[in-house]
Formats: sequence, C-alpha cells, structure tokens
Amino acid sequence: MVEMISFRPTPKFLFFSILILSIGAAYMYYINYNGVDLSSAFKVSGALSLENDDWGNLAEAEEEQSRRLATFKAYCEKNISTGDPRKVSVQSHLLFYDNIKTMYCYIPKVACKTMKLLFYNLEHNTTERLISVGTADFKGRKDNYIAPNEHKGGWIHSRGHKKMKHYSEEELSLRLATYRKIIVVRDPLERLASAWLNKFVNMAAHGTLSWVKGLNRRLTNYRRSILPDQSSIVKEEATFNATKPVPFRDFLFGVSQKVIVDNEHWTSFNRLCQPCQIDYDFIAHTDTVATDVRLFLKKYNITANEEILPAQRPRHANSDNVFSDIYAQVPIEEILPLREIFLEDFGMFGYSFDHDLAKILEGKSKE
Repeated sequence: MVEMISFRPTPKFLFFSILILSIGAAYMYYINYNGVDLSSAFKVSGALSLENDDWGNLAEAEEEQSRRLATFKAYCEKNISTGDPRKVSVQSHLLFYDNIKTMYCYIPKVACKTMKLLFYNLEHNTTERLISVGTADFKGRKDNYIAPNEHKGGWIHSRGHKKMKHYSEEELSLRLATYRKIIVVRDPLERLASAWLNKFVNMAAHGTLSWVKGLNRRLTNYRRSILPDQSSIVKEEATFNATKPVPFRDFLFGVSQKVIVDNEHWTSFNRLCQPCQIDYDFIAHTDTVATDVRLFLKKYNITANEEILPAQRPRHANSDNVFSDIYAQVPIEEILPLREIFLEDFGMFGYSFDHDLAKILEGKSKE
C-alpha cells in the first residue's frame, strides 16, 4: 500500500525537501479542508497552564532530551539502516493521532498502555482511566461503578488507534513529513525481565498458562531435536513439563537461541519501530516518563488536563531487582549472547550492556 514511500535516512535533508515540495499542494488542501493549523495547540477542556508549579522545573529534562537525541542521531549517522519499514512490524506499531499531529511507535513492556491512553485522551478530548484490578474483581465491581470512564487495562489496546494501513500513500507521506514523532524506550535487559515476569510468572500465577505451555513445548521439542535419546518421554511427563513454571534462565535460552519465535514483547526496538528510518524527534524513557510527557506537551504546545497525565510509578522490573536478583541467577556465558541481539537498542538510546553486566556481576558477588 505504501510502495512510493522512502524511509532512507540519507541523504535525509534532500529526501524531506523533495517530499515536502511534492506534497505542498496536498498539504494546503488538507489544512483548508480540515480547518486546522498544525502550529496551533489542541485544547482540552479544563487544561492547566504549563507554568503551573505542579509541573516542576523541566529545564533538566530538556537538557537530557537533547543528550538523548544527540546520541540517537549520531548512532544513525554511523549505522545506516537498509531495512524496509513496509516489510516489518512498524506497520502495526506506528500509531497516528491526527488531532494532535503526532506519531507514536508503541513498544510492549515500555509504558505502552500509559502512552496509548494519554494519546487517546488527547485525540478524543476525554478523560478515560485504566484501573489495576484482576478480571474477577473487575466483573464484581462493574455494576457498582460510579465512573463510566474506568476500564480494565487491556481496553486501551482495542480503541482503533490509526495505523499505516488506514491512510493512502499521499496521506501517509504528509504525516511522515509533518507530524512530530515520539518513541518510549527502556533498558533492553530490564524490558526482557519485565516480559518474563508478566507472561511467564504473573499471568501463570493467575491461571493463564498459554504462554508457559507454548514456551515449554518449544523448549522440549528443541531438546528432543538435539538429544534424540530423550524422545521416549512418556505422555504424562510431557504434559507436566508443558505447564511447569518457566525459569528465567530457560526464557533467556529460548530468546538467545531463537527457540521461541519473535514476539513483540521481546523483539528489539530497532525491529519494531525502525528508529533510524522513521527519525523520531522525541525520546522518552520509562524511568522518567512522567516528566518526559510534560516536556513533550510543553515543547509542542499541547495543553492537557492534569487528570490524564501519567504519574511516575514504581515498575515491577527495575534496575534495583533486575540485575541483582533476576539476572544474577543466570550464568554469565548465557547472558552474553543478548549483547548482539539488542546491539542496536543499546547503541541508539544510550544504554550500556557493559554497565548492565557490571551490575549483574555485583549482584552475583552478594550471593
């Protein structure tokens, strides 16, 4: 659908110059038709001033944003990507919000619910909320709700966020050339641990065993393929193995040896969002997402009701426990292959595999 679009980063200036000139007439038509000035702020009723003291001093966040962008752009200039976004998952992960002229690439286990909800509220001028309750509790409370804008977490994923497929070539070219582009990232190893906790520990504890069964079956089949003498496992034992908890070490083995298929919850940022080709102009981090969001709104003159803005909440998988507890239980030689798998993610966004490794070794020394 988008054969005419080029995402080549070099020569970037020439590309965008030609693109903008070629769509100039269409762009003016778009503005006249919609009656929207791209430079105007999208107003949300009851919006607070960005000068409110609750927002704090964003000067430090702005300096950090400049550092992130400098690191990102320097990496992309040295590592020219030749991938084609039309053939990768960026088609389904790049979301468009026309009222606020914003493109956002979501990455699972990287504040994606938080950001989808924020942009949904801004786009539709609403104040929807997600609540953290189990399915049984949610159903039990549903009839007693006095707030119709409360929803279970997964609700936000099915809100019809617009993607590449929803636009013509001309419409998509316009957005790629003019919309602000934001991505939220996280330390790659921390994200990997978060995916394991969510899919193979927490969900399993609540009786959702599909992820556990799938990984155990693949690990069992892999071991049978390299150890033929183990192929006579009785049916009962195989069934038991399929539902036993998946240790983090087994999960890492499955990812590093490609025993389990790629999944958006642990596929690299580079493959999901094609950063160097899309050329994002704002980079948020999960550990500073509350401040980053406020800086983003200020930078692009978007006003918002304070009620819809994210708070900085503790993460289940964070640097305090990921490296000292979770990774410390795995032999170093089984962690090293992750360096290559997430090489681009580390390089683009200023994270350091060696720094993470040092923290893992420190955690091992305390055992």
